Amino acid sequence: MILLNVKLEIMKMITKEEFIQELKNEDYTDEELVEKYICFGIPVIFNDHEQKYYNLKKDISSQFPVQSKNNIIVVGSAKLGFSIAPQKRFREIQDESDIDVAIIDEELFDNYWERLFEFNVNLKSRTEEEDKLYRKFLQYFFKGWLRPDLFPFKFRGKNEWFDFFNKISYKEYDKRKVAAAIYKNEYFFKKYHEKNIRELREELKNGKI
Repeated sequence: MILLNVKLEIMKMITKEEFIQELKNEDYTDEELVEKYICFGIPVIFNDHEQKYYNLKKDISSQFPVQSKNNIIVVGSAKLGFSIAPQKRFREIQDESDIDVAIIDEELFDNYWERLFEFNVNLKSRTEEEDKLYRKFLQYFFKGWLRPDLFPFKFRGKNEWFDFFNKISYKEYDKRKVAAAIYKNEYFFKKYHEKNIRELREELKNGKI
């Protein structure tokens, strides 16, 4: 089953001011805004370079088999030109900003889950720093989100992951670092971004933006 039935089509770039007006438009649900601006369209960094976006999806799917390239989505400031994440509200994309990628694939998620489970079963002890990292990892895991930067230090899958993304970073793709995370399915991916949209709307209502 293809999780996200979206196409590589050109969508008019939106400014922060225009996006704020969309947030104020009560005709749009949180889910519709996520679909329109997060799931759909070409990222701002690939505007007029759609082939590069396809190549990025192809490179990632060649290394990490997924059900559909449509389930590999650039998010964050590289997508909109500004961030909507907490602590980064409307911060414009910078020269040093990463290309953040969401890989939405249940089989890939479960594969890493099983490998991490086996790793933890055989782990005899953790340092204080490792335990802190592990607890933070679990917070995201509960939300259906695997963050490789929070993988255990000695987990072989962590090196494999970053070896690949280091290899494709700072080259063809706008000379930027490429970073990625795995979502278990479309539900968890959308819920994370819907939460951001909902909080933005509340902040607008309360005059905090």
